[in-house]
Amino acid sequence: MRDLRSLPKVELHLHLEGSARPETLREIADRDGATLPHGMGPTGWTFGGPMDFIDNYLELCQLFATVDDFRRLAVECCEDLAETGVAYAEIVFSPGNHARRLHQDWFGPIEAVLDGLAAGERDHGVRVRLCPDIVRDNGLDDAQRTLEVALRYAGRGVVALNCAGSERTGVERFAWMFRRAAQAGLKSVPHAGEWAGPDNVRATIEHLRPDRIGHGVRAVEDAALVADLAARRLPLEICPVSNVATGVYDRIEDVPLLALRDAGVPVTLNSDDPTMFGGWLTEVYAAARDAWQLSDRDLAGLARSAVDASFAEDDRKRALREGIDAWLAAPVAPAGEPAIP
Repeated sequence: MRDLRSLPKVELHLHLEGSARPETLREIADRDGATLPHGMGPTGWTFGGPMDFIDNYLELCQLFATVDDFRRLAVECCEDLAETGVAYAEIVFSPGNHARRLHQDWFGPIEAVLDGLAAGERDHGVRVRLCPDIVRDNGLDDAQRTLEVALRYAGRGVVALNCAGSERTGVERFAWMFRRAAQAGLKSVPHAGEWAGPDNVRATIEHLRPDRIGHGVRAVEDAALVADLAARRLPLEICPVSNVATGVYDRIEDVPLLALRDAGVPVTLNSDDPTMFGGWLTEVYAAARDAWQLSDRDLAGLARSAVDASFAEDDRKRALREGIDAWLAAPVAPAGEPAIP
């Protein structure tokens, strides 16, 4: 088998805050006398289901106290993406999880993040674009302010508007915000169908007109919806390690990636919150390979699907596809020898 770290990969579903290094979180907590998230242990995280995960995530967000913290978070994320073989990423950042704590500063944190991402690209060669996140549980005021953030930086590091949260809140009331974002040239990449069922995916398609859907795995429960996703060629950002960690499925083998792929739905592999779930994208590809006995050709196909579903520039997409082809064309190391890097 070829070395998965050297496979050129695109990450389409990663939350910036959920990528924070444990040592960075501990250092910030020690500096400020703050408490670490309750599920964070010395060797990893544990969650008691989806809502407990969200509670931990919000506790994690509370640790970031200065604009320098956000810049550091972005730089370190770029370094870690490069280490896992990611050359391009579109990641989620949630201004509404920070502004109230930072004296209603809606723009300082994202400006620090964008500055850190620019430094990370210079130092590590990874290009990262942002998708500000409307946290639907935070209400309409926060949603409108998040839209303002996305619009201010549209074309200046921001490529899309996201919508996440518990999936308990309907998406209808955010529809006009996504229309406004689309008028400004931003794409629509909301979460749907992770913890809620197929109806959540249908409502998201109707009201938010997505260009991609975060997760979407529960769509498999409705054959007509799967056929609709295939007909639309609407990509799904599937995060199998995450789905198991938060209790959506008991085992990676239960995640319906192959069923959706074989039905004609474009599917991609992603890490979601790599620090919290214990796996960056190389580990996610390795877990998928082991769970479904995927060949290198299968994995290269998933990598190409992510390139195609991204909003990267045409020349970057072309270079990524060429890199994937070169990886697949490289000889495999003989048995007992290390994989070719």
